Amino acid sequence: MNKHFKWMGLLLAIALGLAACAPAVPENLPATVEPGPATEAPPVETEAPGEPFRVAVVMPSAINDLAFSQSMYDALSAIQAEMGAENFEFDYSEGMFVVDDAAAALRDYASQGYNLVIAHGSQYGSSLLEIAPDFPETSFAWGTTVDTFVDQGIDNVFAYEARSEQGGYVNGVIAASLSKSGVVGVVGPIETGDAKLYVDGFKAGAEATKAGITVNVNYIGSFSDVALASAAAETHIQAGADAMTGTAQMVVGAIGVAEEKGVLWFGTQSSQTSLAPGIVVANQVYDWTVALNEIINKIKGGQMGGEAFALTLANGGLKMDFNPDFDLPADVKALADQTVAGIVDGSITVAEAPPPPPAEEFVFGLVLVGPKNDHGWSQAHVTGGEYVTQNMPGSRMIFFESLNSADKPEATLEGVVDDMVADGAKLIFTTSDAFEEDTLGVAEKYPDVTVINVSGDDVLTGEAPPNEGNIMGRMEDMKAIAGCAAALTSQTGQLGYLGPLINFETRRLASSAYLGAKYCSENYRGMAPADLKFTVTWIGFWFNIPGVTLDPTEVTNTFLDGGADVVLSGIDTTEGIDVTGQRASQGDAVWAVPYDFEGACDNAPDICLGVPYFNWGPAYLETAKAVQDGTWTQSWDWNAPNWDDLTDNTKTAVGWVSGPGLSAENQAFLDEFIAGLASGEINVWSGPINLQDGSAYLAAGEAATDEQIWYLPQLLEGMLGPSE
Repeated sequence: MNKHFKWMGLLLAIALGLAACAPAVPENLPATVEPGPATEAPPVETEAPGEPFRVAVVMPSAINDLAFSQSMYDALSAIQAEMGAENFEFDYSEGMFVVDDAAAALRDYASQGYNLVIAHGSQYGSSLLEIAPDFPETSFAWGTTVDTFVDQGIDNVFAYEARSEQGGYVNGVIAASLSKSGVVGVVGPIETGDAKLYVDGFKAGAEATKAGITVNVNYIGSFSDVALASAAAETHIQAGADAMTGTAQMVVGAIGVAEEKGVLWFGTQSSQTSLAPGIVVANQVYDWTVALNEIINKIKGGQMGGEAFALTLANGGLKMDFNPDFDLPADVKALADQTVAGIVDGSITVAEAPPPPPAEEFVFGLVLVGPKNDHGWSQAHVTGGEYVTQNMPGSRMIFFESLNSADKPEATLEGVVDDMVADGAKLIFTTSDAFEEDTLGVAEKYPDVTVINVSGDDVLTGEAPPNEGNIMGRMEDMKAIAGCAAALTSQTGQLGYLGPLINFETRRLASSAYLGAKYCSENYRGMAPADLKFTVTWIGFWFNIPGVTLDPTEVTNTFLDGGADVVLSGIDTTEGIDVTGQRASQGDAVWAVPYDFEGACDNAPDICLGVPYFNWGPAYLETAKAVQDGTWTQSWDWNAPNWDDLTDNTKTAVGWVSGPGLSAENQAFLDEFIAGLASGEINVWSGPINLQDGSAYLAAGEAATDEQIWYLPQLLEGMLGPSE
């Protein structure tokens, strides 16, 4: 097998895979096929020597997550062991949380001629719908779902699902039998898909076994938040639970709490016994080989797709795995075995939870000033929108990219919003201060639509109508970190700041970078204030418009030619790091700090000191849910970072990722600086601070208010470059 990291970026391994198991069950589909019992399942046919069957799989989380992704990896490994490596090859990409990255991986695998390409996560369905028709000679499979897209004229897609309520019922029977307190707890992720089936089955099994038992269920709203899962487990234990279960990748946190408190645990998806062998009683294990063997044989027989398969206890796709080191009473084990047998022979019916009524579609729109794939400001907003669709069932995102006078001179914000409202949008984010004035007009035109202007302040100034709000991330803190990293690394003491246009936002961001650089050059390197040269050049807009703005490529070269050895970007696109990377490849000792997008270091990693980035997902999701349930209220939100973890994209509004170009020594200094900012011991916006014209802005010891930072009238004393 081969392991692909090409699309992984900087994602955390286990804390991923949001909504991986959410179902997609459209109307008018063929019934799901349950493969025959495991003892009767046809073996996979062996290819002739020299013709291995090749499979590629894209997974949302890590192959050792002890949950959804590992169950697929283990299945493919088992098939390879059965068929032989000379007859079966598989390739995989793990950690594919970002749907666009997963789509690129799927398309790349398909182009390489794999016999079967698996999209292991229902969030990949819309991408597969676009990709599969482009590769009619390749078979695809995805799950968990029953949708093969046959109703849309596509015939090369298989589907698979797990009937997890069955093993959930068995685990519930055992848990109720062992519970002395009569209280059991369930830590659920999001109330959807096989997670909901499992939870419902567990609850039904427990209640069928012990009259009056209390089954407390807590859906934490995330497939990946380990801390929330831990907190939910603590709550269950405080409520008297002496047995618990849970499903999805985040349960490692709950299992840790259970082990610490001596509370029994019941696992699902993969065996979780190894995490806590002293308290794990039993696991429902997904064995995808049952479905995969059927799919592989279908492909070998000439069928490209069009069928859906289900794992069940009857066909061996679901297996009950008992911890051999747990002393399970014989009568309880016998009851569990009888329950499995009853489900298999039909004498015990695990009522399938009735499908929830289709969620009323919630449509939200993004209006982007630049292209959706700019590796900067606009792409960060698209990523935020995707976070909403992955975590809010029934939501649909629409967007309009490159709304600016150069790319689409005929387009107007009003016209774009007209189209979005006509498409059903109830919430629209206008994602640039360039849209601020026109946002007022569209908000007044559509009083029943919530309109959020990103980076604006109409709510703060009192100009906004009741249905308009403002959201912005407190990027100033991250810019200070960026400035510190630049000053720690610079050998010449000269830093170049690639600025967009001049307004309050851009002045305060550039000044925050300067203050961070000033603090770190003086406190960690012992430099005199005069030894730091910080030059700002404004190109005239958020990105290059030929003939209208300065060319950021030329500006970056001018910085480097003039002695600057670190270029910090404040524009939406990547010219700063691109040009600096080119110069480094020619032998120049130069570095860069890009901006906006978490993956921006990828353009030139070796010279990237790190990237301050926006993470719009949590704020967008909170806003969308509030609009949907009618609880949204107008606010001006300047959202702070999550100082506990600046890369936790389920919580933080802005983040910082250090790059490979930052030395270990300087990383230690930077960590100290970040810790000081987090604790409040360091405040770079504390006086004395003068404006660029020499006038006093903050007296010695005076800390700036939010409004003093937000409405900074000039650059600061010590900075080179115009303020107006």
